[in-house]
Amino acid sequence: MDRNFYLVEGVAADDLEGVRSAYSADVQNGSVDAVLSAELLLPLAEKAVRLLQERVFFFIELPCTRQQEQSLRKNNTDGFHYDVYYLDGCTMPVAEALLKRYGELLVNDGICRFGFGSHESGEEIFFRDYQTVTVWGDTAKFSAVFDDLGVARIENFKRLDSNFSDLTPGRCSLVELNGETVYDIPENLAPEGMYLADTLEEN
Repeated sequence: MDRNFYLVEGVAADDLEGVRSAYSADVQNGSVDAVLSAELLLPLAEKAVRLLQERVFFFIELPCTRQQEQSLRKNNTDGFHYDVYYLDGCTMPVAEALLKRYGELLVNDGICRFGFGSHESGEEIFFRDYQTVTVWGDTAKFSAVFDDLGVARIENFKRLDSNFSDLTPGRCSLVELNGETVYDIPENLAPEGMYLADTLEEN
């Protein structure tokens, strides 16, 4: 199904030429990669999460603050860093409630990365930069979700960053929704058990 490609609130790109919602599946490595128009991100999350075996975990990766980076980065060539927070042991109703409460904020924000995974099967859904998604798990099961959403299966699809250049850059920004940003999520969920698991250098 051909559709226009829409950007989420926290993503800007000057050149969308050739970019469409698409996915590819690597059966041998058990992964599915995709780039999705804005209106498909939350429906994908809602459908794909339901395919995970309970119990599941929720995670969010947030860029470190400027103050943190001053101590973490030793020189200008070092990468930037993300704080990684986890909420373990979620039932499916809890996972669905998290998406109902924070889904719009998560998918519209341009700087965070987030996802869900199964403690039992090891399958994982990861929403990444510039509206890309990676799923690790049963490729047939998860490919069916993309098919149901009308996403084309294209082995060498074009991502947003494929068109980035000095003249046509891409930009990500923090989004505020109903007075909250993604930085409020770990604090809000701390009483439920969300914790800082690691600080990672950006690849």
